[in-house]
Amino acid sequence: MTTGARSGAAYGWRARIGFVTPSPGVENNAYEFYRMVPDGVVAVLTSLGVLGLSQDQYDLGLSRLPFALEEMGRRGVDVIVQAGVPLVVTHGWGYEAQLLEEVRKHTPIPAVTDIGASIAGMQTLGMTRVVMLSPFADQLEGEIADYVHNAGIQVVAMASLLDIVPFEEISRVSLALVYRAARELVASARGAVDGVWITGAYMPSVGIVEPLESDLARPVVTAMQAMTWAGLQRAGIHDAIQGFGRLFAHRLYDGNLAAP
Repeated sequence: MTTGARSGAAYGWRARIGFVTPSPGVENNAYEFYRMVPDGVVAVLTSLGVLGLSQDQYDLGLSRLPFALEEMGRRGVDVIVQAGVPLVVTHGWGYEAQLLEEVRKHTPIPAVTDIGASIAGMQTLGMTRVVMLSPFADQLEGEIADYVHNAGIQVVAMASLLDIVPFEEISRVSLALVYRAARELVASARGAVDGVWITGAYMPSVGIVEPLESDLARPVVTAMQAMTWAGLQRAGIHDAIQGFGRLFAHRLYDGNLAAP
């Protein structure tokens, strides 16, 4: 049962899903969310004001989390989604649990994280050997690969669009570029690959999930897709969503985001 949605709400009469985004500017997050969700579901977005890819900025953003949670409460959301893999991963395995515990100190609203949703999505689809495409630098990619290894997921090959375009332009790259990069990454991987993970919701991705799954004959999980899936599940919305990958055919394992 949802708590924030009201029958008289103009748009979020089924569910209101709050997104706490890292960067102040939001474009693809909202657009891709509305491409996927059914009628009656609305996104409520606020920002942690992260201005760059550095630990100082990540930690400064996290220090603003209580204010973001307070805003989510005022807006009557049913679920809170913490977007931004680096904010969690750079603190090491186990930090997600600490972050969610901190959230619970401020609000009873259920919360999920970007990295938790991605891991849950990959586990749900049986993805244990994956290639990872991201908009992050080499060191951060390595930290992310080490992090998910603790969840039984091996990143067998990785590539970053930073090798092609600067981070400031990542949100404006073409879907064709992301599609080709993912295909080339699978082709370059050594050994068996049972899935593609596209992390970094700043980068457009959901429009190519189904074409990639069809052309590569492998499941695909992307950050915005996984966060939307997890948010809908936690809000009790279980519509059969078509066109955005195999993940939407599944429910959360035992209601948890990171199955052991």
